[in-house]
Amino acid sequence: MPSLSQDLASRGTPLEYWFIKVHTGGLAFLVDLIVRRPIGQAEVRVSLWVRGKGRVARTYITSWHAAADVSVADCRLNDRRCVGRVDDIEWDLGYDVQAGRAAPRVPGVSRLHPFDMELVSRPRTVYNGHVTVAGERFAFTDAPGSVTHYWGRRLGDRWHWISANAFDGSDVTIEAVVFTSRLWGRRPAVTTSYLWRYQDGRERTVISPWNGLITVSGALEDYLLVARSPGGTTRLRCQATPDLYNDLGEGIHQTLHGSCTIVERGLTDSHAGLEYRVGSRERQTA
Repeated sequence: MPSLSQDLASRGTPLEYWFIKVHTGGLAFLVDLIVRRPIGQAEVRVSLWVRGKGRVARTYITSWHAAADVSVADCRLNDRRCVGRVDDIEWDLGYDVQAGRAAPRVPGVSRLHPFDMELVSRPRTVYNGHVTVAGERFAFTDAPGSVTHYWGRRLGDRWHWISANAFDGSDVTIEAVVFTSRLWGRRPAVTTSYLWRYQDGRERTVISPWNGLITVSGALEDYLLVARSPGGTTRLRCQATPDLYNDLGEGIHQTLHGSCTIVERGLTDSHAGLEYRVGSRERQTA
């Protein structure tokens, strides 16, 4: 298995993101380091919730470092630690990745890089350290989270993202994306999806439509994702009220206070990461 350092190494593509997410007690915290090479711009974007109240803070810069580690403005990320400062938010978080790696690939197809974005995620990551928000310090001790790297030509036109790793009394971990992408940056657009699941030391990945079929039905903030494959069916009920979502711009809405229920198991993660992107017209009619 590739090391975390290899997973985080820069791919040099036009658009590249690295992000960590974690929650504990009264704070849910996600920070993106973003590089937009065609326009010579990098961004640090913090999306957080203090006792359920969300906000977004960001800073832009025209220089950065991205190789085996990443530095943007006052923020640095490598395979052991992420530290940074944006506005009145400061953080110093160390992490250890546990077993499990989500890196959806289709043999013979992925090497051609047909889709807008590619990714690799470590959904079972443990965090220690602290985050300070407006002078209030939040300590993290063995807190569950994830670290993710994705890259490509451009953002997809639409997506749903699900990240859940805090199901009470279980080590079950879920990562899923339903993603509408152009092929090689041109039309037509196609929808491809994956669901990665970890349980009791075993990993299983369903990639639609390669080795299974994934569908989504319902509203943007209350929907059912169903992944069917020869290995079985997983149904995820995902919910969050509109006020729990942070507006990240570009049609992207995100919460770390979502509810994700594995219907057939009756297991619920009430701090799931949920995100969607739609066009303005779709948002108005949803």
